[in-house]
Formats: sequence, C-alpha cells, structure tokens
Amino acid sequence: MLKFIEGKKLFIPVTLLLFGYVYSQIGAAGSYVAALPALMVPTAHFAFVLFFFAFTASSLARLAPGNGPRFLMRNRRYIGLNFALVHFTHGALVLSNLMLTDATRTLPVLAVGGTAYVFLAAMTLTSSGAAVRRLGAKRWKMLHKVGSYYIWGIFIATSAEHIVDPGPGTWIPALCLVALGLRIAAAQQSRKRTNK
Repeated sequence: MLKFIEGKKLFIPVTLLLFGYVYSQIGAAGSYVAALPALMVPTAHFAFVLFFFAFTASSLARLAPGNGPRFLMRNRRYIGLNFALVHFTHGALVLSNLMLTDATRTLPVLAVGGTAYVFLAAMTLTSSGAAVRRLGAKRWKMLHKVGSYYIWGIFIATSAEHIVDPGPGTWIPALCLVALGLRIAAAQQSRKRTNK
C-alpha cells in the first residue's frame, strides 16, 4: 500500500486533500474571503502533521526501527516538500486574510512568522542532492537543523495558548514536546553508541 505514495507520488494525496478541502470550503462559504476563517487553522494543522513526521523521521528510525520509520526515512525529503506546499498555502491564506479583511498582526509577529517562511523557502530550495553538494554537507545540515528548530519553535509558540485555554489545536504543543523528546532520546542513544 505504502508503495503507492513513495517519493514524488506523495504529492498526489496531499495535493488532493489540500485543494479539495480549500475548494469545498470556498463553495460552502460562498466566496474565498468568507472561507478564510475556516481555512487558516486546518491548513496549519495539516502542515504540522507533515512537519512532525519530517522532523522526527531519523529519530524514530534510530529508536524504533521498523517498516514505518523506514518509510519515513526514505521519504523524508518528500514529506518535507509536502509540508512546504501546505504551509505556503497556509501563508497565502493568512496574507489574504490580512489584505482582504480587517484582520491585523503586529510587526513583531509578522517578522517572526516571516522569518519562518524565509527558512522554509531556503530549506525547500536546497532539498536536493545537488544543493547538498553546492552548499557542502556541513552548511546544508546546519541550515536544515536551524530552520527546522525555528519552525518547531513557531509551532509551539503559536499553539501554546491551547495549554491553558484548550481548543482545536490542543494536541499541537503536546506533539511538539513529543517530537523534541524523540530528538533528544535519539541523540543520547547515538552518543552512547559512539562512546562504547
């Protein structure tokens, strides 16, 4: 079953789900602007699910080797690219909301969120073997590590309110902490093996 969504084929179900949902909400609301409130949160949640699996793939493969983690590792690049697709769609919806409605964001919020999209764009543009060779493995790894942790921080910061005021995104800060725990546990396991 999983072979049908390996590699580039993963874009098919993700794109169909994303644009099917967007189209259905626009149809239900009667217009693009009217649909924006119903589109922004779910697209952020969908993006987070993809981010979670891209962010934890190598940790899961180290801690719990098996078919699932191996699938995630084989397809981590494409999971990340699909995350970029969904999150850029979310970003476009947020910008539309700011431009077409009375919604506002403070300059610091825009700057912090915008920086996440700069990192995401850089990571997307360098998600290839050729980019690794051009940048050098060390610089490439640093870009993707810093960028992924920055985006992780944005997810936990923007969903932290749900810890004290439960809402539809309550599960996101919990999974952010799970993801960080998996990364720490995998790093500790690697250090133990190195020191043996």
